[in-house]
This record gives sequence, C-alpha cells and structure tokens, in this order.
Amino acid sequence: MAILIIALMLVLMMIGMPIAFSIFIPTLIFFIVEPSVSIEVFIQRIISGTQSFPLLAIPFFILTGYLMNESDISRRLINLSSAAIGHIKGGIGYINILVNTFMAGMSGSSNADAAVLSKLLVDPMEKKGYSRGLAAGITAASSLIAPIIPPSIALIMYGFMAEVSIGRLFMAGILPGIVMAIFLLAFNFIYAQKNDLPKEHEHFSAKEVYRTFLQGILALFTPIIIVGGIRLGIMTPTEAGAITVVYAFCIGYFVYKKLTLNTLRDAIKESALLTSVVMIIVAASSAFGWVLTWERIPQQVAQFVLGISDHPLVVLLLINIMLLIIGMFIEGTASIVLLTPLLVPLITEVGIDPIHFGIVMVMNLAIGSITPPLGTVMFTTSAAAKISLTEFLKKSWPLYLVLLLALAVVTCIPQLSLLLVK
Repeated sequence: MAILIIALMLVLMMIGMPIAFSIFIPTLIFFIVEPSVSIEVFIQRIISGTQSFPLLAIPFFILTGYLMNESDISRRLINLSSAAIGHIKGGIGYINILVNTFMAGMSGSSNADAAVLSKLLVDPMEKKGYSRGLAAGITAASSLIAPIIPPSIALIMYGFMAEVSIGRLFMAGILPGIVMAIFLLAFNFIYAQKNDLPKEHEHFSAKEVYRTFLQGILALFTPIIIVGGIRLGIMTPTEAGAITVVYAFCIGYFVYKKLTLNTLRDAIKESALLTSVVMIIVAASSAFGWVLTWERIPQQVAQFVLGISDHPLVVLLLINIMLLIIGMFIEGTASIVLLTPLLVPLITEVGIDPIHFGIVMVMNLAIGSITPPLGTVMFTTSAAAKISLTEFLKKSWPLYLVLLLALAVVTCIPQLSLLLVK
C-alpha cells in the first residue's frame, strides 16, 4: 500500500501540483483506505507535526533575512569585499562569492540571496569580462552556501525531523560552508588568470578596508550573535532567531535608515507567506512520515542498502547519488521532511554521525536546487539575471564539478563537520 501512496505522490509532483498537496492527498487516501488505522490519527499527526518549539525559529530567521535585504546590507558587503579583494584579477567574481558567504550568515535562504545578488552583480560581472551565463552561475553556486552556514532553515528542518540538536548542526555547518566558498574562489582564480580578467582597482588600501568594514560591521555581527549565543548556552536557536529579528530591525531602521514602515510591512507579509508554505509541508509530511513508519519502509530501505554494502563511505556514496537525483525534482525543504525519517535509521545502523549526515544531506539537496529540470535556485537566478536556462547551463557547467568536489571532500572527511561541534 505504501508503494502505491509514494507513486501517487511522485506523479502529483511531476504534473505540477504544489508539494504540500502532493503529500497531503496520498496520505489522506491511505488513512481512508487502510482499515487498521483511523482518520483521527491522520488529524493528530497533521496537528502534532507543527507543535514544536524549535520550528518557531523558522519564521524568525526568514524575517531576519528579509529585513537584512531591505536594509541595503548587501551593498555594504559588496563595498567591503571590493576593498578587501578587488585588487586581484577577477575581483568582481571574488566579491560575488564573498558577499554570498557573508549573507549566508544572515538570511539562511539560497533563493533570497541569489535573487538579490543577481540583480546587483551580474551586470557588473558581464562588463568585467565574464559571460552573463557564468556570472549568473557563480551567483547561484555561491548562494548555495546559505543552507550550510547558520542560520539555516534547512538545518532547522533536518534537526527537527532527525531529533538532533539544531545548535550542534549550526556549528557543524560553518567549516563545510567555508570549504564550499574556498572551492568556488579557487575556480574564480583559475578562470580569471586564464582569461586575464581585470581588477576592480589597482592597489590594496587598508584605509578603504577599514572604512567599509565600519560601514558593514553591524551586519557582520548577526552570525556572531546567532552562533555565539547558541554556543555559549545563552539562548536556544529559536531565541536567537527572535533576537536577530529585533537586531536586524534596529540597525535597518535606526542606524542605516533604509527600513520604512512600508518595507517592514512587506517584509513581514513575505515572511508570513513563506513560513506558511514551509509549515504546511511540515504538517503534511508529519502524517506521511507516520505512514512510512507504520509500513516499516525505513527498515526495508535499510535492509536493501545494507544488502549492497555496510561500509559507511559506500552507504554515503549511494545516498549522495540518490539525493542528487531527488534534488533535481523535489524542493529541498520537502525532500528533508520526507527523506530524513527514511535515511537516519540507515545511517545510524552503519555508524555515520547524524550531525555529519545532516550537512551532507543539505549540501546534496542544495546542489539539486541549481540542477535541471526543476532546480528552484536555477530558475530564480536565471529570471533575476534575465537569461535563458540554456545559457545558464551552457556557461555554468564547470561549477557543478566544483560543487561536487566540495561535496566529496565534506562527505569523506567527517571532521570538517564535527570539529567545531566537539
């Protein structure tokens, strides 16, 4: 019965039905048809799936990201990055990657970062010698750091579904996020040297770095507040989210004076809409997860994979391939809430740390979001940069190899994820 439910869910997704309803309808059919369970259980699971204190962090961090974007933070970070590294060939490419890395510690959303920076940086990169498709590709690839470095909505979802510490996941994401940035910077270095791309300015100026650093220092404190507060035990991730909302509002409204009551209203509205989408998916997936457990699907998946190999690296390789494929078709949040109950028992069985696996899982699904046919970040970046998907893919394909190499390093070296946690 469960196989039919899963098949129906996939069919509904492929014909374009919203993710939440694609999960909700087959699950409801199961509870109606299956005589040994009652519809009351379905209702209980729908409600209980959203009754979790850690999930309160989601609307707070989403709102923080919107407030930061409305506060002209991105332009200040561009100026700081330009002063620090613009004197190197291909400086505008480095600036793109660095700004995405900085913003990852504030927004937690790849789509938001990709949309904002595509509008700000693709045109300047094209003028400096990058093809428009590659400029958009670098923007999209760099934005994938956002789900890895805290605050990360994806890691909050994984922590909730896997029942592991969100604070520990936040710590675990820092080094892998930096690894992704380093690999992308290395790609930009090779490309800039090969094509003799121009510098942003001729000489490094410590005075200019200091000036732009002072302009952006309040924004740079955001990830420090989040990670430091959680690490020192001062606040939970949810409390950190609430505090950063207040902090983002204060610097945007009183210090930078870019926030207005109208933009604040718009930010709250957009945050509420996005939060609603996420929570509906969570509610539907909670009931679907109960169905999987009832039908013993996780145990069957574990037996199948362990029949191939029980070596942790081989298991991770098989899971990586599966997640990369799934990420091409299903949005990351839905994939996490659907697959985490299936995969965590398996990786625990072979001795893989669930914290490390959470980072690997999110990286896989992030790469899927810029991969055809249904990569959401790919669509967002292409639309914001005003280029066709064909041009995006034609010019950006080397970046997929760079991201896969970074994924391989993080997969094979668990210490990158676990060092700061320990």
